[in-house]
Amino acid sequence: MNHVKSEVENFQLAPLFDPEKGKSIIRPTNNEEGYWAGAPTILYDEKDSTFYLYYRLRNPRGHGEDERGYEVRIASSKDGEDFTDIWSIHKKELNSSSIERSALIKAADSHYRLYISYVDPADNRWRIDVIEAASPSEFKAGDRQKVLQASDYPGIEGIKDPYVVKVDNGYHMYFVYAKGNEGAEVKDMHGTGDVHNTGLAVAPTGLAVSSDGLHFEWTDNVLPVGHSGWDQYQSRLTTIIPYGAGYTVLWDGSIGVEQNYEEKSALAVTFDLKTFAKVTYEGPHLETSLQKAVRYVDGLVHDNHIWYYYEYTREDGAHELRLAKVEL
Repeated sequence: MNHVKSEVENFQLAPLFDPEKGKSIIRPTNNEEGYWAGAPTILYDEKDSTFYLYYRLRNPRGHGEDERGYEVRIASSKDGEDFTDIWSIHKKELNSSSIERSALIKAADSHYRLYISYVDPADNRWRIDVIEAASPSEFKAGDRQKVLQASDYPGIEGIKDPYVVKVDNGYHMYFVYAKGNEGAEVKDMHGTGDVHNTGLAVAPTGLAVSSDGLHFEWTDNVLPVGHSGWDQYQSRLTTIIPYGAGYTVLWDGSIGVEQNYEEKSALAVTFDLKTFAKVTYEGPHLETSLQKAVRYVDGLVHDNHIWYYYEYTREDGAHELRLAKVEL
């Protein structure tokens, strides 16, 4: 243990960013609380020198078919800053009440996958499916197949927000999952289709592994929630950045259900992509000047910079998607 502690203490972390200095990339549809543009996944395709950005739009509850996470989109850009939408899907195409953060990856030459996170209409619990296509503009909702479904795991009340890494022998998928509190009733957790907004479950990060990127085996809990303190409600891994001798990890934490929409980003490290150590214990590492959300950070190493895309809470209460670049 002392050896591991020494490694973590001497670990060189990737340079981070100032959330206030980020550039607004995607704005919400309205300038009021409850309107969001965010939950990004960024992919740079070296073959066509193009950035592909997945993001989610959300409206407040009470907007009928256009409430909560009602639509997700993929946009393309040559400079990583000015994006044009090339694909979208509305939640009604999934017969779902909400879609959330998903993972966009290039699995092979001219072969892309979208691991999409949405509320399962069968039981109102979050699940993850995968869609394959020859281009990020060609994903079809009807082509999706199951990856992780909460009902397959006793005591699990939802699985969402995947982050997928290609490794030598396959794929690692990290995801946040809802573990019901002792004594909580299932009917109380799923009446609104969002167990994370009930206060009846905690949300650590799990790991599933796969040799083909289609069939995953859940292996571990890699970022547990804290026993007490600011991260006792959620610990959601959002990005892994190769840097130095290992990897710098960013994750979203929250103290309770009151911060369900205003999580803040913290640090962890890993050397093997399986064992993680939290660096931030006392409080978040990244938040706005008003102590609001900096969440769903995704980092891309490109052109001697780390390109950080993240969801940011503005003064008016709306969330926008921002970019901050840090030179290596």
